[in-house]
Amino acid sequence: MERRRARRPPAHPLVLVVDGHADTRELYALTLRSFGFETETVDDVADGYARAWATHPDVIATEIPLSMDTGWKFMHDLQCDPRTRDIPVVVVTGDGRATLRQRAEQEGCAAFLLKPCLPDVLATTLRDVLTIRVQGHDRTPASR
Repeated sequence: MERRRARRPPAHPLVLVVDGHADTRELYALTLRSFGFETETVDDVADGYARAWATHPDVIATEIPLSMDTGWKFMHDLQCDPRTRDIPVVVVTGDGRATLRQRAEQEGCAAFLLKPCLPDVLATTLRDVLTIRVQGHDRTPASR
């Protein structure tokens, strides 16, 4: 019987950070780079789509307000587009309502983090999501 070698996440995974707050976006990008990630940042959904299609990141971390239609459309469109449907999405939001968390999980988010979210927690979660993805497990939502 042939044994398959365990795959690992990329050594320097590319993270697309989508957040409307410049200071949060830059804090996450700077810190994630110190944890060995490559980063791209955008401040809105339209740029998020374009950058995801152009760079095909390993994972997307988004704070687009999911209580707004644009946030749900962003999640839905990423899931439906063959160019982006395999990219796990981690939601980082200040809105901790259980109904929001449940819907995000139904929409396919890989993890749901509540702000304030320390950058090291985000980095650990991103690595966990990428490890699960590479090992071939279902994209089971994780919450912290």
